Amino acid sequence: MSDGVDNAVIRNLLITKNPAFLNNDWRDFEKAIINKKVIIYGINVLLNFLSMRCEKKFSIVAAIDNNSEKQNLKLGDLYDEGSVEGAEEIIISPREKLNEYDPNEIVVLISSYKYYDEIADELDSKGFHHYYSILNLEYNYREKMKKNDLKYEDRNEHLEKYVKECSEKYPIQKNKVVVSMGTYIDNGKWITNALLALKADVDIVWVVSNTNMSAPEGVRKIYKGKSKQYIYEMETAKVWLYAVHIPSYIIKRKDQVYIQTKHWGSFLLKRLSLGYAGHLDFVRKFVERSSNLMDYIISGSEFDEETCRINFNFQGKFLRFGSPKSDVLFSADKYKKKVYDYYNLNDNEKVLMYAPTWRTGEEKVYSEFKWLNLNFEMLYKAIQQRFGGKWKIFLRLHPQVRTRSKQIKRPDYVIDVSGYEDSGELVAASDVLVTDYSSIMAESAIIFRPVFLFAPDKEEYKNNDRGMPVDYESLPFSIAMNNEELFEDIKKFDEKSYKQRVEKFLTDYGINEDGHASERSAKFIAGLLES
Repeated sequence: MSDGVDNAVIRNLLITKNPAFLNNDWRDFEKAIINKKVIIYGINVLLNFLSMRCEKKFSIVAAIDNNSEKQNLKLGDLYDEGSVEGAEEIIISPREKLNEYDPNEIVVLISSYKYYDEIADELDSKGFHHYYSILNLEYNYREKMKKNDLKYEDRNEHLEKYVKECSEKYPIQKNKVVVSMGTYIDNGKWITNALLALKADVDIVWVVSNTNMSAPEGVRKIYKGKSKQYIYEMETAKVWLYAVHIPSYIIKRKDQVYIQTKHWGSFLLKRLSLGYAGHLDFVRKFVERSSNLMDYIISGSEFDEETCRINFNFQGKFLRFGSPKSDVLFSADKYKKKVYDYYNLNDNEKVLMYAPTWRTGEEKVYSEFKWLNLNFEMLYKAIQQRFGGKWKIFLRLHPQVRTRSKQIKRPDYVIDVSGYEDSGELVAASDVLVTDYSSIMAESAIIFRPVFLFAPDKEEYKNNDRGMPVDYESLPFSIAMNNEELFEDIKKFDEKSYKQRVEKFLTDYGINEDGHASERSAKFIAGLLES
């Protein structure tokens, strides 16, 4: 979204019962750090608010992050507006670094969207009782300013001067493409692979959440928290290849081209963006602005295009190339071997993947996951009885909540694959899929893999969550409201009847993938770079 706080409001990440986070704002933090030293816990783009808001001089003595991939990097590697002299050179350490300090001399500033409550519990257990959350400090600050009819300095305004400077000073580089995906996945990944194979002199810049992310040679990675570097790359790129929306402070120049790739394939079951009535006004304005900048959307069907018109209010041109992320399904054996090798599976084993989507607000209220009553033992018995052979079950949580998978008790035959980046490769490796409202169902259907829907909260989801643009009951997959129904659906699965229903589904929605969508997309982009 336009900044981390707006995003947190939409995703219900501000849910907390900790009194330390409910009312404090930046002025309270400035009072707390008098005669104390500061430890930063959790390193992400929220740190940029520290540079904007805190006027007091203070000393940062340590930076901590539980992500091992960030540890041993310098703080300055991950954010570019350090307001504290020397802070950029501090090495990011694991949580054990806390043991080196006297809690009475330290104020901990938590820079985490999701886990500030858990971090606070850890700090309390170690005797650190002076702590603040950047997310909540900024949110509370804005709310107090609004109540007093005062205008706060928006992060977007803070960056506009540098955006204007870049757009006026630096020319557009005709061979540069900027891709924003966070990690190397989805449509952007497969288009990038095809573009690298087609055009050797292209400069492809990926905006990522982790610079240690694996990517092929020829991809230049920049961290999304490095605001000025990000702005420079955006303002000088010929093509923007995005699956999200463009930040509101970015200026689109005359000769730049914005191609929206989406994060789904040729079929989307849920409503989102402008198609979702539950969004706040500022979100709708943000999406509308980004949509107005789009030149093209890569689509896979007429239904997909209608979905985009509703969700983005898009009136521009569609490139009906197919879904690049679906290309992987046409090389299923190759990626099945890759996944099997990664998880040390035997060739004679089969895989059922359970991949539920996330519900609104689940990132914080994770104890209320409605799908947690899936009975793995019953599921395991059902697939053995119906399909025979040896089986493993993959548990794949949505990226928004995937770290919660560690809290789910599971038998030995259930493998947590929530951390595996590319869901398409997992679909290619799976023999059976169980999901609920995720568009991943269509990916499996393209290659006629059996799909079963487990939807115990179906009515609640349809009426109170995102809603659906299609009739859920008309889908070609059986729908189970409980474990007993799912068990029976699997046992009585008829392959011939299922294939007929799926063929009709693909025809009705105009889904006609052939494994070459990435190539068509890459050729189009190469033509833009050469024009």
